[in-house]
This record gives sequence, structure tokens and C-alpha cells, in this order.
Amino acid sequence: MTEKKRMVELSSQQLMYLRNTNFLPALLVQLVATAQTSEGKYHVPVSRDTAEQFRDAFTNRLAKVGFDANYEPTSEGKVLEELIDRFYFR
Repeated sequence: MTEKKRMVELSSQQLMYLRNTNFLPALLVQLVATAQTSEGKYHVPVSRDTAEQFRDAFTNRLAKVGFDANYEPTSEGKVLEELIDRFYFR
């Protein structure tokens, strides 16, 4: 049985962020590198398990760099929060 996949839509800024990070595991980097484009949006096909791997990586990074001394989200933290939401799989 093949695992159900869905396309996660990313903006060009989100895609650029993911392509320039160094915290994603190799498998996830490979998926980001093969993102498909359509009308200025980018799409990454993910299974439920892969989406959770992305979310775990984003959450770990968010805990490290996502908040300033006053616990306000940093600019990178805001991007990570958006990505966590984008990769939510029902």
C-alpha cells in the first residue's frame, strides 16, 4: 500500500529559507531541492511521516533561535512558525 501524499505549497521566500538552511536532514533537503513550481508558488510532495519530520526539524530550530530575550518571535521564528503550520497534515 502506498502512503498518501499531499503537496505543501511554499512561497518563494519560504523555499529560499529552506534551501539555505543547514539544520534539515539530507532526505528533507533533497525533497526541498526537487520542489515543483507553478504560478510563483512552489510545491513539495510529502507523506504524513515526512511532514512530521519537517515539523520536528522546524520545532527544534524554533526552540533554539525562534525567540528573543523577551520571548517575542524573531524574524526566523516567524518563518519557522509559518512552516510548522504549512506542513501540518490532517
